[in-house]
Amino acid sequence: MHVEEWLNLRTFHHHQFEPVGTLVARKKAAKTSISVCLPTLNEAATIGKIIRILQKELMQKHPLIDEVLVVDSGSTDGTVELAGKMGVRVFPADQVLPELGSVRGKGENLWKSLYLARGDILVWVDTDILNFHPRFVTGLIGPLLMHADIGFVKGFYRRPIKMGRRLQPTGGGRVTEILVKPFLNLFFPELVGFFQPLSGEYAGRRELLERLPFFTGYGVETGLMIDVADRFGLRPLAQVDLEVRVHRNQELEALRNMAFGILHVLLTRAEQKGKLLLLEPLRDALVRVELSDYHRYRVILQHVKEQERPPMILVEAYQQKRGVGEEDLILLEEIQRTRSIRRHPIQKYLQPTMIWLNGKAHTRDEALWDISTRLAELEIGVPRAKLFHYLLKREESLSTGIGEGIAIPHARIPGLRHIILAAYRCRPGVAFQAVDSAPVQLIFVVLAPEEENKTYLEVLANLSMLLRDARIRRGLLQAPNRTAFVGMLKKAEVFKRFERELAELET
Repeated sequence: MHVEEWLNLRTFHHHQFEPVGTLVARKKAAKTSISVCLPTLNEAATIGKIIRILQKELMQKHPLIDEVLVVDSGSTDGTVELAGKMGVRVFPADQVLPELGSVRGKGENLWKSLYLARGDILVWVDTDILNFHPRFVTGLIGPLLMHADIGFVKGFYRRPIKMGRRLQPTGGGRVTEILVKPFLNLFFPELVGFFQPLSGEYAGRRELLERLPFFTGYGVETGLMIDVADRFGLRPLAQVDLEVRVHRNQELEALRNMAFGILHVLLTRAEQKGKLLLLEPLRDALVRVELSDYHRYRVILQHVKEQERPPMILVEAYQQKRGVGEEDLILLEEIQRTRSIRRHPIQKYLQPTMIWLNGKAHTRDEALWDISTRLAELEIGVPRAKLFHYLLKREESLSTGIGEGIAIPHARIPGLRHIILAAYRCRPGVAFQAVDSAPVQLIFVVLAPEEENKTYLEVLANLSMLLRDARIRRGLLQAPNRTAFVGMLKKAEVFKRFERELAELET
């Protein structure tokens, strides 16, 4: 998608998502839960008003959000006590996932809030906003509830700046304009359509956010934006005009530290994406020169760390909390890169009678019901309702829509006699709640007896690997009949095996 096309298709105004009652109805229909997460560090002056507005307007008057939680970086001004008295869940960041250590920083708070929050949609809002209004939340939630193909939304606004005792209508966002936007123009031009890449107000779907790494400091926003676009393209990203945001403008020294951390992230990602070459590791020591007494100069070193936290879905405690099984993890590229998983040939399971190329479903549940019905009619030994129950249960713990138009629903089912592989093609696309929010056109179902594990995981790994190849996906979408569809998969297996053998010879 071109930047100009994206700007016109994915830029909204918060007024488009009024009245709030419309969003509540959409949320109820989608059976979705929403968490608002507030990162804090000495925000006693503003946190009370923000929580009060959220509770009154978006929980009591309009039941749009389900919870508000605060993750704190060690406030000493009463922020934690004030928030606790108002009935929201409050967590000191250093006490969350203590086995993984703690790093002080905004990004660390956001990463840990992903573990703590219960919602399917997460909204993050900075807590130094002086003119807080429900639009800072409804504007971000709106695109996610109204557009199934949007997965990540950033806010933008006009930012006044205080000059002496006067508040100028514009001029805020100095690091954005002087550092971030020029850097994006040079190295990530696909992202130049974002008006405020550093905005602290943004929201996303859990199934997308849990698969992204988080930087622990002020570079978290740029890191997330680059990673979402790199992995899923521009289509699932959006931005919303929230009008005016008034907050406490930071002093130049604080902005220098912020810019240092953000530049560290930008350079790191640019090198990883092959856009530049760093000949030495980046330093985390920021040098400041001061003039002391007697006209002597001194050099002060300040360490500004931007540690990278792994995707939350790779954290064992999160997997246990969310009920993520080993078979779900097999579908993740990150797992397959770090584990040696034998890829079991799928040719023996490919039967033309279990391939349906003209699916008519519009939603995930319709597709799973249709597939369950067709499989039950083939007398596999498990009734339709039971098949549907197990497949839907798996989706509710973790979406098997792995992106790029592919979903691999799977389950181990008591009473099933042997492994079953079925394929369902729907060219118009199914709203499957995939990780990239895009419609799913190819659905592969893998079912196994309850006691089966090793072969089941190996078949899943092989399917996931094959279907990540765009050439194979195109071939399967264009296959004119079942025989051609099966033939394409068989050839793809041979081709991938040959590729692996060549790679082993080269090493």
